Amino acid sequence: MSHEIKLQHMSVVDLAHRCEQETERYFRQQSHDSSYCFELFRRAIQGADQAAWEMICTQYQPLVSGWVRQHHGFQASGEEIQYFVNGSFGKIYSTITPVKFDGFSDIGSLLRYLKLCVHSVITDYNRSAEQINLYPLEEALDNASTNPAVEEQHMDRAYQQTFWDWINARLNDEKERYVIYGSFVLALKPQEIYDLFRNRFSEVDEIYRVKQNVISRLRRDPEFRKLFGEDD
Repeated sequence: MSHEIKLQHMSVVDLAHRCEQETERYFRQQSHDSSYCFELFRRAIQGADQAAWEMICTQYQPLVSGWVRQHHGFQASGEEIQYFVNGSFGKIYSTITPVKFDGFSDIGSLLRYLKLCVHSVITDYNRSAEQINLYPLEEALDNASTNPAVEEQHMDRAYQQTFWDWINARLNDEKERYVIYGSFVLALKPQEIYDLFRNRFSEVDEIYRVKQNVISRLRRDPEFRKLFGEDD
C-alpha cells in the first residue's frame, strides 16, 4: 500500500495526532513528514470533513495566534487575538474551494496562505470606516494649535468619517496615503512603514518629511478652521 493510500485510510484522529508529532519535529529542526498535516487540510476542504477542520483549528491556533500578536496592525485594532484567529481560519476556509485546493502543493504553501489571511483580516478590520481611530492625527494637528477646544471635541463615528474624508481628499498621492494611514490608523513608526513599503520610499527620512509636510499643509488649509470650529 502506497503512503498516499495509507493516508487516505487513516482516521481523522490518527491524522491529527501524526500531524502534531511531525509539526513538533519540524520546530525542533528534526526530520519530519508534513504529509499528514496536508492530508488533514485536504480532508477538511476537498472532503468537507468538519472533524478534520476542527482538528486543524486546534492544531494551528497557537501558530496563528503568534502571527496575529506579531502583526503591525494588531495593537492599533484594539481587538482580542481570538477575534482575528477565528477570522483568519474563516477566511482560508471560505476562499480555498475544493478546486483551488489542487493549486497547493504542500503544507508550507497552505500555511503561507493562512498567514496572508491573518494579514488580510487585520488590515481589513483597521480599514473599516467604523474602526478608524483618527484621534492621533487630530492630536498631531492640534499640537500646532493654541485652541484647547479641539482636544476636547467629541468624535463620534459620523465625525470620524467626515474627518477622514476631509483628510483623504487633501492627500496628493499614494506616498502620502501610505504615511498618513500607516502613522495614524495603524500606529506604525516611520521605520515600520519603510520596512513594509521599501519599494515606495527611498529612505526612512523621506517618511518623516512626507508626514511633516502633510501636517503642515493641513494646518494651513482654511477649511481646517471651519471643520474644527477654530473660526467663529
